[in-house]
Amino acid sequence: MRKASVLLCGLLLVLAGCRGGLSSSERLEPIVEPRAQPELVMQHSYYASNDSLHLLLRFEDAKRVVNLPQVAFAYTYTIAAGGAGENNVLLRDSIEIPPQNGQANQDYLTARLVLPGYVVQSPHVLQLRIWQKLAGQERMGTSFRLPLSGGMLQKSYLLEDAASGQPLLQNYTTTSARLFARHFGPVSPDSIQVQRFESDFRPAVPPMSSRPTDAPRTLSATEVQTIAPSDTLPLQQAGIYLLNPGTAYTRGLLVLPGRFPEITRAEEMLQPLVYLTTSKERRELLAANDTKAAIDRFWLQLAGDEASARALIREFYNRVELANRLFSSHKAGWATDRGMLYIVYGQPSRVTESGDTLTWVYLGQQDRPYIKFVFTKKGNNFTENHYELIRRREYGESWYSTVAKWRAGKTNT
Repeated sequence: MRKASVLLCGLLLVLAGCRGGLSSSERLEPIVEPRAQPELVMQHSYYASNDSLHLLLRFEDAKRVVNLPQVAFAYTYTIAAGGAGENNVLLRDSIEIPPQNGQANQDYLTARLVLPGYVVQSPHVLQLRIWQKLAGQERMGTSFRLPLSGGMLQKSYLLEDAASGQPLLQNYTTTSARLFARHFGPVSPDSIQVQRFESDFRPAVPPMSSRPTDAPRTLSATEVQTIAPSDTLPLQQAGIYLLNPGTAYTRGLLVLPGRFPEITRAEEMLQPLVYLTTSKERRELLAANDTKAAIDRFWLQLAGDEASARALIREFYNRVELANRLFSSHKAGWATDRGMLYIVYGQPSRVTESGDTLTWVYLGQQDRPYIKFVFTKKGNNFTENHYELIRRREYGESWYSTVAKWRAGKTNT
């Protein structure tokens, strides 16, 4: 029992440091080598001023496989009227990225685009590509897509961190954050209404299930406040916050405790295990007096020895954190359909997007056949980042065999 508790305490420190805290001397030596394939993500926010839309963009590799300031050399972008054909292009530009040699400790890139108001309307789409230098003369471009709408030109404020003054670009934050709305318009805006809703949604169900993850329902705000534009936002309680509800520029914000999206507490380690555990195991874990020791015993029983348990935990909870960073919507990323598949299957081999349809393909391997998952974008009042899986009964064999690998102490890395 003592050995298990000590193991978990050490692993919590490792997980807390995976995204930027511990020195090399404090880290455990990695047992599972990081995959060579990066996972580039774009976060953004915007405000309107002087009949233009100011887009603030941040790019980073969620896996830290590549250092974007060192390898990225240019952005190219187009504004297209709906389709992607050349006849639909309204605006095109390229931006050279200067050398970032003096910023070796920064592992992300930021950019600001100023778009003329006449292109900011539906169904126009910003199609942006960031170019990276690879080995030799090889170059690689990663594409991002951002739909535009006329309502964006009505938003004249930007959420910023009260301490650092940095803009909040992601759609989540923590209960310890202090945010305020910086105004950029020519006249002082009206007060901002803030509504809070409970975020009590269930985690995703397996891909072959006929039961939907979340049944449609109407939510009522548990708290409503009105603040002046210069006031700090009240975020002390977890939940989903809506700013300016009912307007064309409603902003949704998922607020969770701890150091989200990082996994630093035993309770946060317990929740995603729903994808690997039996009903009996979940009851025992939930009923345990010492959650840390119970989780430790679970992983040690799967792996068989301490070193293998560390490797499994590192891989599993790194995926949980990445799912939180990439897929959080009105609930934490690990609990979404995409998060569930990302945690269990890993990063897809190929991702394609067509309109509101997103397709993930996992190419066949020696111990895993080819499989394809299709998601549809589901709009709601809180987020534009929510996709639901089209579930199929034939996914069952693949799902059970992949979960069985985890339970045998193996991953599909």
